[in-house]
Amino acid sequence: MTTALSFATVDVFTDTRFTGNPLAIVNIPQEVYLAQETKQKIAREFNFSETVFLHEDDGAGEGRKVDIFTVNEELPFAGHPTIGSLYYIGSQSQAEGQDVQSIKLLCKAGIIEAKYDHSTHIAAAEIPHNVHIHSTRASPEAVLASQPRLEDDLYVNNGFLGYPIVSPVRGMQFVLIRLKDLIRSLPRVQLSHIPVHQTEDGAGFVAPYYYVMYNHETKAGWTQIESRMVEPEIGEDPATGSAACALTCYLALQSKSPGTTFKYEIKQGVDMGRESHISVEVTIDATGAKIEKVILSGTAVLVAQGTMKIQDMV
Repeated sequence: MTTALSFATVDVFTDTRFTGNPLAIVNIPQEVYLAQETKQKIAREFNFSETVFLHEDDGAGEGRKVDIFTVNEELPFAGHPTIGSLYYIGSQSQAEGQDVQSIKLLCKAGIIEAKYDHSTHIAAAEIPHNVHIHSTRASPEAVLASQPRLEDDLYVNNGFLGYPIVSPVRGMQFVLIRLKDLIRSLPRVQLSHIPVHQTEDGAGFVAPYYYVMYNHETKAGWTQIESRMVEPEIGEDPATGSAACALTCYLALQSKSPGTTFKYEIKQGVDMGRESHISVEVTIDATGAKIEKVILSGTAVLVAQGTMKIQDMV
């Protein structure tokens, strides 16, 4: 038996086609079952950094179920698939004459409560989080083994103990590597198959996230950052919302400011010609030691729509 599934591709964290981070969204009706192996094959066929399988609303009130796959594995959460899915649901509802503004998604990491603005096409999602700063750190030596061109570009301050490793949710780890200079340092980051941090099998997704802090605010109240994410297996990612959440949560926690909300704007993908803009708001709880809320937001734009044929999968 052959089943036809509709799909769409969108560019995320941008309002301009062929920039931002591409995402494939495959619609899964309630009567269709896809095995994990089949989802993985479809993700490899699209060959984007992530592919989302968006299930039809079952009416249970837990939201639209989303399964997020890279070309190699399923992820518990990822930022650009979240924003891309929200944009797709919101824009489709608008095309059908509905005014859906509140959207709920259910991913492996938990429930995502979100808002979609039809006039600006901005999706803003309260991200499920379990932020953990690992006790181990990545050494400058390990980073330079992966990125030898950065010998003079690594940012090292007094009392430096290595580069922090932060998980925004269980099953994802990002090595946060600050560089000195926006113009000189970030362009020197190159594709590398040498990991900056060795982990045990089963540790989940691990990737380095290189960033530079701006010395000024281009928008009042927002801290400006530019970044690159280069992972040994998938290459460079134009926009990494989960890494942006890990970085901004780490920076906010370093402030030790109870009850404060910090706002960050992150530009990514510039050096690969797919400029992206990610916004994150992080609220610290009353103790100053934990994250209370993380809001990830951004825009997206529809690129393509079509139908795929699946054999014997119902």
